[in-house]
Amino acid sequence: MGDFSRTTFDRMKHYVGVRLQQGVPIVDADWNEQEDIRRYELQAFLKWFVGDGVPAGNDGFLVAPLPGGGVGTIRLASRSSVPGQTSVSVDVGASTAAAALGFTQANRSATRSGSNPAQLTGVAAQPFALAAGLTLVLSADGAAPETVTFAAGAFATIGAATAAEVVAATNAAVSRVAASAGAGDDFAVMGGDGTPEGAGRCLVDGRDAVTETQFTYSSQPLFDNAVLAAEWGVPVVQPLSAGDRDDLVYLDVWDREVTSAEDDSLVNPLIGVESCVRVRREWAVRVRTGAAKVPAPGDSDFRPQHSYLALAVLARKAGVPAVGVMSDLRPRSLLVPPSTLIEDVFGTSADSYRRGENRPLTNLREAINALMRGELPGTPDTPIAPAAAQDFMSTAFTVAGGDVVALWHSRRAANVNQVFLTRWPLNAPGSAATTLPVQVTPGPVAHAFPASVALPGGDLIVVYETAGQDIFAKRGTPQALAGATEFAVASAATTDRQPFAVLSGEVVVFLWQQIAGAARTWLYRRWRHATNTFVDATAQQLSAATAALLSGGIGDFSAAVDGSGDVWAAFRADDGGGNFSIRLLRLRPTTLQLDEQTISSGGANEQPFVLVDGSEAVWVFWRSGTDAAASVSYQRVPLPAPATWPVQPPPVAVTGAAAARPGAVRDAQGAVWLFWSQLTGVGTTRAVWLQRHLKSTNSWGTSRQITGSAAVDDQPFALTGPGGTVLLFWLSSRSGNLDLFSKQFITAL
Repeated sequence: MGDFSRTTFDRMKHYVGVRLQQGVPIVDADWNEQEDIRRYELQAFLKWFVGDGVPAGNDGFLVAPLPGGGVGTIRLASRSSVPGQTSVSVDVGASTAAAALGFTQANRSATRSGSNPAQLTGVAAQPFALAAGLTLVLSADGAAPETVTFAAGAFATIGAATAAEVVAATNAAVSRVAASAGAGDDFAVMGGDGTPEGAGRCLVDGRDAVTETQFTYSSQPLFDNAVLAAEWGVPVVQPLSAGDRDDLVYLDVWDREVTSAEDDSLVNPLIGVESCVRVRREWAVRVRTGAAKVPAPGDSDFRPQHSYLALAVLARKAGVPAVGVMSDLRPRSLLVPPSTLIEDVFGTSADSYRRGENRPLTNLREAINALMRGELPGTPDTPIAPAAAQDFMSTAFTVAGGDVVALWHSRRAANVNQVFLTRWPLNAPGSAATTLPVQVTPGPVAHAFPASVALPGGDLIVVYETAGQDIFAKRGTPQALAGATEFAVASAATTDRQPFAVLSGEVVVFLWQQIAGAARTWLYRRWRHATNTFVDATAQQLSAATAALLSGGIGDFSAAVDGSGDVWAAFRADDGGGNFSIRLLRLRPTTLQLDEQTISSGGANEQPFVLVDGSEAVWVFWRSGTDAAASVSYQRVPLPAPATWPVQPPPVAVTGAAAARPGAVRDAQGAVWLFWSQLTGVGTTRAVWLQRHLKSTNSWGTSRQITGSAAVDDQPFALTGPGGTVLLFWLSSRSGNLDLFSKQFITAL
């Protein structure tokens, strides 16, 4: 502690300055009270007139999952055994393997005082795409750097290196840094880019907490560090633990004195003494197990002179060390507007708006301008993780944990089809995917045609076709799905294709087409997601009608689940003589009752799509006719439906030049949005179109073109998101090869 004669600041006296008189001695108490007044007034202004949170354009202290949930990451620590200041760093400029292992300018060094050595964790998880000759240059505790050069012989497959292999190669090559594999119970804290100008910031009770770097929870100086905690007079940052509960992540901010015992630059070299001590802003990211609020007076973990702010909620599971699903609680976009402006315009409080709650997904001015032009408010056409390889459309798009999760198959891995995953925040309209595409399926054999289902709790089920034309699936959070174990859905000595999956209460129903010679039938199998076990020992036949595959497409099959858990499936059946009908069936998974009818026959009928319209009806859309004469027809079956439902002559929803690939979604106001693609009249260029069936008029509105590139925009698929959004996905050739694109429509402000 500093040597002070006395402390005179008292905020209850409302002093705003100290005035020095002539002919009197200068004493430390007056100087310090002036500094305390200045600091208190600034902190009070920030607290009461600006508020808590991060500024606009800044992402300070964003709590984010590590790849793999923290399992299979690379951890680097100083080998120093002497308590005191330690450090570990990666020279990212000289290390050709740094990026692949998750070390960047924003995540390149760590320091720590106390009994535990400094630790640095990479923000990437196995498998790592290494190559022979790549290097990792490491330094510890100010000593000379050491270099790891990765050799192919140290890995089973160096292009898909495991964390254990990387750790072994690193520890064999360096002596001052110890590598280990992440075992979970960890997460990342984002915000800084490694520079003072790009630091992450957060105001807490008027105190500005600053981090220049990204870091992990376990790499904080106070993490499990009793020596440093005792020195600073604060609690340690406790290790995480798994369990069936929600944990609160919060920011703890306080100020402490620093003397020359810690910073010898405080000694004035001209006089050889420490003239003044310093006050340093400290912070720690902490977790309250099973809590919903930050510490308050009376709580055992509350400390006077500390300020607290909730950052996120972790959804933990017993026995699962991977940390995945989390909700961001930080107030964001501090701009100090009049609070009444937000309430008047958007109908929500300023506090809720700054937390990202009830915030419109588009600029109000842009929304009004779009309506005045006769358009729908929405975001720009945005590519989903484009690459110089062919991507192929799927229906495996979901909203999970506040993120849009996209799964598709692509030839970007050694020109062999594999299933890839990426995701981006739903509340960031128009943004491209914020995570690099992750290969979900294991190479080198091909995998294709994924379908996905979001489960309660944040997990996804993805099912896909293998090169051997079997059906396999994986379960996991979006972050952990790549490392999840495959399990077989159908692996008989037959050809199994075009998998589909729907969630019906406690079971996931897998559906696929089995081809045995000339016979093509649809099968299903039920799987309990609570126990990861199959209800059916073998596949069950869904329909006796034969179907036909659509060459090179994503399938002539669609399914959806109504409010009672019944599965409604439509498919194209082969009537012979070149004629195809659309058949609709209902499967009740609990009783295995099957009801099936033809809803359109004669001529060319294909590409069905099933939509459940709340509790009111089941819609089936399909392409009828061929070439330029094709149109989109539909049937509407009211709910609850009897065992045999009435079928009317199919009405036509839309006509267009070679109309094809219908897809539909129901918005929050009950309107049905029908998307399809059709020729634009310029060669083979296609565009995606939209037409809405309004509940208020029980009729179709005006059709409008949604995309307008000078390329092929095709195979639209849509889903609804929270907050009144409709998300559209489609396949486009506008970038010179096939890439997936997305767009959001705003249905309510």
